[in-house]
Amino acid sequence: MSYTKRHKTNNIAVISSLVKAVSSNNEQDSIATTNSAARNANPNNAHHSFSPSGDIITKSALQTLPILKQAEADFEANTSLNNQVVHLGGASYSCYYWLPDFVQFVNQNTSNLKIKLVISATQNPITSLQYSSIDVVIAPGHLATPGIKTTPLFIDELVLVTPYHDPLSNKDFIEAEDLREKHYYTYSQTVLPGFEYDRFISPSGVIPQQLEIVEMTDAIIELISAGLGVSILSKWAVSSALKTQRISSTKLGPKGLDLAWSALTRESEKKGSPSKQLATLLARWYKTM
Repeated sequence: MSYTKRHKTNNIAVISSLVKAVSSNNEQDSIATTNSAARNANPNNAHHSFSPSGDIITKSALQTLPILKQAEADFEANTSLNNQVVHLGGASYSCYYWLPDFVQFVNQNTSNLKIKLVISATQNPITSLQYSSIDVVIAPGHLATPGIKTTPLFIDELVLVTPYHDPLSNKDFIEAEDLREKHYYTYSQTVLPGFEYDRFISPSGVIPQQLEIVEMTDAIIELISAGLGVSILSKWAVSSALKTQRISSTKLGPKGLDLAWSALTRESEKKGSPSKQLATLLARWYKTM
């Protein structure tokens, strides 16, 4: 048999075995069955190998297993307990100190909504929402995106976050010039309209001499509390660390910088859908805070 026909036969066997194994939703079964199929398809080669297309097919099929497992788990939770699973995430900020209180609020006001937190949505919330890997996003700033519905939640403010005993914490407010000699942490490489760089740093013409990108805001808080630098962050997002006096906050400019938070959902969702229900509950809950 020619090389091409041999590998084609091998690939067909692999595909057939993967269809059976993946449908069983078991990664170990998939790997074992795939290896067995490859050996059977090419018994003379103890160290069997696939063609490039066979490798791609195998890897792609195995990568679908976590997705299938997640979908199956959600389906079982939905049907067995009559729950509606809603995937919730936050944009920009990795802070979830508020989550337990909100979950309790949801449980007290509904009987069938179940929240599933999606941490990975923090970096790409809109894309995650558009591709339905997440259902509701809590997001800061004013986002106007086609196909995305915005439910206003509350008004926050951007503040300078410093170590607790930093001299800047004693000021009524700071100017951008105060950041010139500071080690400054930011969580994003992208300049976002309506945020600190756009509204406070850039207009002044001052750029911190030491700028470091740390993508997790929780990590930024830890670094600041250790006295390693400063940052400009949402006051609400860091309020837990403020209460324990691990960090301090100072207003930006004499008037401060406000920051609106919203719940984002897909416009295509029907009225009264689990996602829309959760967004409404978020708005109600924040009014009680």
